[in-house]
Amino acid sequence: MRKTIFVLLPVVMLLSSACVIAVVDSKSQGQYWPKSTFHKSLDLKSGAAVSLENSNGDIEISGWGDERIEISAEGNRESPKSAGIYFLDQRFSPPDVQVRSTGDSVRIRTRESGYEDGRGVVHYVLNIPHSVNLDSVRNGRGRIAVSDIYGRALLDAEEGEIKISNFSGSLDVRLGSGAVEAELLDLRPRDSVRIMVERGDIVLLLEPSVAAQLIAEAPAGNIFSELELDQPLPAKKVSAKLGDGQASIELTAVEGDIRVRKVEEIP
Repeated sequence: MRKTIFVLLPVVMLLSSACVIAVVDSKSQGQYWPKSTFHKSLDLKSGAAVSLENSNGDIEISGWGDERIEISAEGNRESPKSAGIYFLDQRFSPPDVQVRSTGDSVRIRTRESGYEDGRGVVHYVLNIPHSVNLDSVRNGRGRIAVSDIYGRALLDAEEGEIKISNFSGSLDVRLGSGAVEAELLDLRPRDSVRIMVERGDIVLLLEPSVAAQLIAEAPAGNIFSELELDQPLPAKKVSAKLGDGQASIELTAVEGDIRVRKVEEIP
């Protein structure tokens, strides 16, 4: 027995020098380990374009007063379903993030290398100038949160929650399964808003003085509204003119409800 331990000990030491050793018990199932971070800051002027492509993880994008973009990413892996001792190659630790920058755009992409087993997630936090166009934010599973942005945005996800607050501009949201909540302020006549959810609900918050043409459909659910739409509610389909009806709003919840609510006024 002593001879066997002597032979295996150098092998274990060699493996431990090149790997992270993780001991998993039954209580750790569903948790994530280990964690590591990526950080990058670049100059970015107002009016520029930002895109982000991710497959699994949360995305938080906030507007701020600086003329630069700050990118933070945290990568980790879901713990195995069975207890045991696992050797993790260090190459799995850092999130594999690709950033390409030009004078007027920044493109961010999570590469798949290192996550072949499907258990890797990358969570993003982006701080960007208030007036920026989100040309494309695509995610597989996870939460997308966008706040304090004035421009245009395309958000696309397979599964999760999308929450938009203090947003002004044209908006295109597509979600497979989950829920969307969007607060739209200061809609302009040329703004176009389209929100489509295949399985889940839509909550849209509008100012009482909004001027827009609203078209909403919820074939397997119902449409409710705190704004006056001049037709009986709940309903499956709604077409209404709000104010002067200059902007365009289209809402579709294939299997879910649609609720139009008033933005709460700040006293």
